[in-house]
Amino acid sequence: MGTLTPQQSDAAQGKAHGAKRVRLVTPRAVLLGLALVPLNAHWMMVAELRWYLILSLNPLFVTPVFCLFWLALLNLLLQRFAPRFAFTGAELLTIYVMLVLSCTVATHDYIINLMATVGWAAWFATGANRWEQIMFPHLPQHLLVWDRSVLHGYFLGNESLYSAERLLPWLAPLAWWAAFILVSFFVMFCLNVLLRKAWLEHVKLSFPIVQLPLAMIAPDAPTRFFKSPMMWAGFSLAAGIDLLNGLHELYPSLPHFQTRARRLEFTEPPLHVLHGQPLALYPFAIGLGFLVPLDVSFSLWFFYVFARAQIVIGYTLGWLGIRDFPFHREQGIGAWVTYGVLLLYGARHHLREVWRVAWRKTVTGCEAERSNALADDDEPLRYRFALLGAVGGLAFLVWFWMKAGMSPVPAAVSVAAYFLLALCITRVRAEAGGQHTVWDLEPKNLFMLFDSNLLGPRNLAGAAVSHWFWRLNRSHAMPAQLEAFKMAQVQNVPTRQLVLPMLLAVLVVIPAAMWACLHIGYRDGSLAKCVGFARWCGVESFNWLESALNNGFRLEPIRWQAVGSAAAFTAFLSFMKMRYTWFPFHPLGYCIGPGSVWTWFPFLLAWASKLVLLRYGGNTAYRKAVPFFLGLILGDYIMGASWSLYGAARGVMAYQIFH
Repeated sequence: MGTLTPQQSDAAQGKAHGAKRVRLVTPRAVLLGLALVPLNAHWMMVAELRWYLILSLNPLFVTPVFCLFWLALLNLLLQRFAPRFAFTGAELLTIYVMLVLSCTVATHDYIINLMATVGWAAWFATGANRWEQIMFPHLPQHLLVWDRSVLHGYFLGNESLYSAERLLPWLAPLAWWAAFILVSFFVMFCLNVLLRKAWLEHVKLSFPIVQLPLAMIAPDAPTRFFKSPMMWAGFSLAAGIDLLNGLHELYPSLPHFQTRARRLEFTEPPLHVLHGQPLALYPFAIGLGFLVPLDVSFSLWFFYVFARAQIVIGYTLGWLGIRDFPFHREQGIGAWVTYGVLLLYGARHHLREVWRVAWRKTVTGCEAERSNALADDDEPLRYRFALLGAVGGLAFLVWFWMKAGMSPVPAAVSVAAYFLLALCITRVRAEAGGQHTVWDLEPKNLFMLFDSNLLGPRNLAGAAVSHWFWRLNRSHAMPAQLEAFKMAQVQNVPTRQLVLPMLLAVLVVIPAAMWACLHIGYRDGSLAKCVGFARWCGVESFNWLESALNNGFRLEPIRWQAVGSAAAFTAFLSFMKMRYTWFPFHPLGYCIGPGSVWTWFPFLLAWASKLVLLRYGGNTAYRKAVPFFLGLILGDYIMGASWSLYGAARGVMAYQIFH
């Protein structure tokens, strides 16, 4: 990273891309990021585990935006009164990226799920459920904690973690899982390196997630973003609503304006079969939706309605008696696999050139020009190292699950499915930016397409134990990494300089998040006082395994028909979208739309607002409106984070902006 001072970093070395000077990452930015990462992890665990104040279930995480906002305001003062100590854009970017990566580990949908899984089987085994006889022989012994006396304090609280007899039994299982997390993140990083230019420079994706942080660290932010009346209007509206609603939580006699989801209950057939549909007005989701291309935002809410319509039609035709109709899970499997395969197929020429550059094959003519354009000198890693790292990491992960008891083919299929879905979610986030709930491809669901007797109990046990990191995929690391590369590209920061800060952030946050979960659990009791403990993850994992071992399941052709139909429909949508620009449906909408439970209505409102603005005001009106919608996101996040800090500090259930 060098030893440049912050004042030198923007002008250092005189290098330029176009008219922009290269901006360098500095040691003080990395050190500040490393100091904030464990604090952020503890904040997240107190908020989400202890009080269920959700901060990380949306692709644009709350706490990094909160920290960046105050750092940017501090920087305005430094630029005016102490310019020598002011942060550069590259430094603010570095800190933000490190905090974002910490949120992909220390989060409701990742580490909290893991900590629920590790001790669940031993604690909830009873003579009545006979888990010791039917389940324990097939579970991976080295990945779980088995001593009930150790688990007593974790689940019920009022004990100290800091004794050898309590701490040591956790170390080996958590070390295995830490290795799994680190290798998984490294494989994602390598895959992002291989696809970065294809998705950032060739396709030109919209990346709505990065628009707000980029606006706050842009060189003209002091005069453009932070002095924008439209931005502050949106900020004041969202923050004012959250302030009012938060005060209402504390003093119910005060009025409030509900933005969190209401459940729509229908009493008359045929809509009564929908069983309460969420209808939300989240300001942050409306703001994000406004930044999304119209065809994508339209497809997202349309296919949510389309999925619900299938249930209504099924009731009308008398098909709801068929178990699991309309097979949304199987439709998701077909859609995501097809979308992922099509993404790889679309990148085939780019990947072929990556291979040639990686192994330095001699090429001539047009091929030489393409290879020169694809030189990996400016990539985070050399292509050869990224290829070897991806292959080696994938091999380790297959071995990891084989050691956990899975057979080679199911283990390989599970790993391949996870990273295929990671590619899909990365692309979806880069285009749609919306909150998603995706778990269709996880082994628990894939294996249900086959006969349980063919799979065997150890593969079923592996599927159950893997559920924690598959569940919903709302805080996924791979898109966060690519978004960091996108921000670096816009800010003209060499992506290779982000490798060490990103690696250090993950290395620090893994033990920090695990410790925070254990500390809070032994103090307050995961099942006693922790409102956000992932009970659902333990129930979903081990109750499913109990049923699979006791009752089994068989191959059902109708499920495969649903998979095939969804695959064909996704391929049709992709063909039409590529062939005809007027075609209104985007294939990613069919993939992500059915799971957009909480954000479908905000995206509908954002789509309608943007459509009207573009139709009657053109691009000029749209550009003028963008700061207002960025302000909606920022105001919602700043006040939401402030309420979470208030709740954590006072030890009370405070207002949260989501769910």
